[in-house]
Amino acid sequence: MAVFNIQQIKEINDSIEEIAKVIKPKCEIGAHDKISLSVLLKTQKPAKKVTHFKCKREYSDAIVTHFVKEKEVVKNRFHKNNQSNIFVLK
Repeated sequence: MAVFNIQQIKEINDSIEEIAKVIKPKCEIGAHDKISLSVLLKTQKPAKKVTHFKCKREYSDAIVTHFVKEKEVVKNRFHKNNQSNIFVLK
């Protein structure tokens, strides 16, 4: 995992707080480009609703890893590294 400075940690924590407001126990989380993800989800026809959150590319892996390890949320199969959007399927 990357080493972050104090300002970056603060930005990551702000993003985590925002995402934590919508996370439920059966949710899935991941990072992916918004347009590509919408195309992938249309082909899969999920019954879950998608919520997107903007973040910096270098923070996306840290944010997703936090929710997977600490909050025990499932990482979605469409997750990609270093993306500008975090998505939550609920």
